[in-house]
Amino acid sequence: MAEKNPTICIIDDNPVDREVFRRYLLQDTRYHYQFYEEETGEEGIALCRRVQPDCILLDYTLPDINGLEFLAGLVDSSGSIPFAVIMLAGMGDESIALQAMKSGAQDYLVKNEMTPGNLFRAIHNAIERSTMRRTLEKHQQDLEQKNQEIQAFAYALAHDLRAPLRAITGFSQIVAQDYKDALDADGRHYVDNIVDACTQMDRLIDDLLSYTRIEHRAIHYKPVALGYLVQQIIENMAERINQAQALITVAEDLPMVYGDTTLINQIFVNLIDNALVYRKPDDQTRLSLSWYQDGDFAVVRLADNGIGIAPKHYERIFNLFQRLHGDELYPGTGIGLAIVKKATDLLGGHVWVESTPGEGSTFFVKLPMNIS
Repeated sequence: MAEKNPTICIIDDNPVDREVFRRYLLQDTRYHYQFYEEETGEEGIALCRRVQPDCILLDYTLPDINGLEFLAGLVDSSGSIPFAVIMLAGMGDESIALQAMKSGAQDYLVKNEMTPGNLFRAIHNAIERSTMRRTLEKHQQDLEQKNQEIQAFAYALAHDLRAPLRAITGFSQIVAQDYKDALDADGRHYVDNIVDACTQMDRLIDDLLSYTRIEHRAIHYKPVALGYLVQQIIENMAERINQAQALITVAEDLPMVYGDTTLINQIFVNLIDNALVYRKPDDQTRLSLSWYQDGDFAVVRLADNGIGIAPKHYERIFNLFQRLHGDELYPGTGIGLAIVKKATDLLGGHVWVESTPGEGSTFFVKLPMNIS
């Protein structure tokens, strides 16, 4: 629903034309308008920023600037014009109309051809679009605030769970090690389950903290040598890779990309870890990293010969806490690939997967290149 008393800014140096616009609009039975007027472009821009009107009636020819320069002066920090603007001119000029629409005007009217009817239609459309935009902006602000609150809550919750979890883990390990002879088989089994559950919970908290930290840390962009970074990751994960008896091959010409080292590290750590988890038990695990250039972006491919993913799950696996298998088959928290997607999005990139169930998966990570 639009406001009952929309605000109109009339920016025109001709007092006769301004009077005509007011007289026309006073005939409108849908709205009761509030009018503000200025005769020059610079004063008109200041007025619009102060009043925040629902619609601007803008004369193309002003004493100090033209209508296109006026539109440029309205552009906000997001690069858009936050007001609905109807450009007015003394004669029909298709080139000016096209330029005005490209520059952010919502409509274009010729003064000599104007009637109350076509002015009403233009302003009604402008008001409806302005109201819809403000509603969407308000919803977006509310959603962002709620997301921030949820992330802050998740971070605080994960942090506060640390202390009691350490106590449970410590005491259960003491029972498992020092009192196992006093327990029967069922008792030892139960204690072992507690220890395993504590380990799983500890990993879940680690992954949740990693995910929430992404939103709370500053991003530092710089050139990143992807080949060197991947080799460092492989060295740091050597024990994990050896346990899985995995063979990893890396292209020697991995490119320089432009991004945040920590975020890029998280992307490939989690992708490699994912491949090591979802491997086929009877085959040697093989991973390969290669890449190709797509314009100003590098697309890195990480291919494995694991269990694969059905096409219907391609999008789902990147959602938080989404898992396709039980923990008894493939341990995990359902956060690793969500971290990959979040980090890639923050870097202005994209991640997707192609897979054949039973044969393996290829993850693609598209990142900006460091092009000098």
